[in-house]
Amino acid sequence: MSDGLPPEVPTPRAERPLHIVRPRFPRTEQFLTAFETALETGQVTNNSRWVVEFERRLSEYLGVPTLVFCNGQIGMMAMLRAAGITGGEVIVPSFTFSATPHAITWVGAEPVFADIVDDMTMRLDPADVERRITDRTVAILAVDAYGVASDYASLARIAERHKLKFLVDSAPSFGTRVDGQLIGGCADAQMFSFHATKAFATMEGGCVCSHDAELLARVKAMRNFGQVDGADCHEPGLNGKMLEISALIGLEQLKTFEQAVATRRRAVDRMRTGLSRIPGLLVGQEPAGVETNWLYLPVVVDAGQFGLDREALASALETHNVFVRKYYSPPCHHMTAYSAQKDVKLAVTERIAYSVIALPVYNDMTDDECDLIVAAIERVRQSAQNGSKF
Repeated sequence: MSDGLPPEVPTPRAERPLHIVRPRFPRTEQFLTAFETALETGQVTNNSRWVVEFERRLSEYLGVPTLVFCNGQIGMMAMLRAAGITGGEVIVPSFTFSATPHAITWVGAEPVFADIVDDMTMRLDPADVERRITDRTVAILAVDAYGVASDYASLARIAERHKLKFLVDSAPSFGTRVDGQLIGGCADAQMFSFHATKAFATMEGGCVCSHDAELLARVKAMRNFGQVDGADCHEPGLNGKMLEISALIGLEQLKTFEQAVATRRRAVDRMRTGLSRIPGLLVGQEPAGVETNWLYLPVVVDAGQFGLDREALASALETHNVFVRKYYSPPCHHMTAYSAQKDVKLAVTERIAYSVIALPVYNDMTDDECDLIVAAIERVRQSAQNGSKF
């Protein structure tokens, strides 16, 4: 080959762009009659027929009482407030999407950022959580980054020992299992997002799950402006109600979701096998007993071994029609909104955040697409070594 690459290395370029997400929704004819009825009757919100049915099906599927929301962020805010979080400090990973500390701040508490474990699971480090507990700490809010279940057992023990609430931002991890069981009831409360970027998507949406009946009753009231008895409000609430159209889409998505998770896991296994042969890359891992839905596949780039840093790799992959993201960078404690904590030292978080890329994983991903992504990364690496074009 003219560029000096060995013949076995292809020059891959996807025929269509492989973006970081590729949402898949049911065909309109699958729910059109029900939606037309909703439009004709005007019952399109305010916990109408299909929202109630969707909640019932979710509760049955997850094995924990569940309430749906217009989006996951509003659900998380309601979850925090229902758990009594209106002040004090909440320990949270900095390696997360900004929505997590934003929710803490919006309910009147202060996020205290903690590090993640140095094992490529990207999970909140229980030991660092314990070190950061003070007399102002009121809760631990873990995050299931990329869909990998947090160390629920260890964090729950810490919370119990210090009489704290233990909550989980499970926005990306709907469908993840621990010891064969779907997550959802693994803390005082958990929330999921059903945003279009998620493996389980209803366009916009989310839910809160809890075995704590009192907490869930407060969540339900807050979702509807705080109303409990008619127009009376026991406490300030908000409008977090899901629309009928989102519930109808969610009901259809449930029918094929197990297959979608299996496809995502198979795709990650295939990409991991290929990437493991490329020097300078560390691929995200899941702990023993965890079956992750893999919203994305995180890959940490060692610039010295790989030959390029992650910025150059991400840019080069675009020439092959592969579009990655740098989740989660910058880490939250380096964001302007949290500049008061910019001097906090989180060694693992900072190392990972500034060298990680997130690879696409789809509900309908093909083996060819997995192989193309791996081949594109290998091509970029070898081109960099040879000084040729990507």
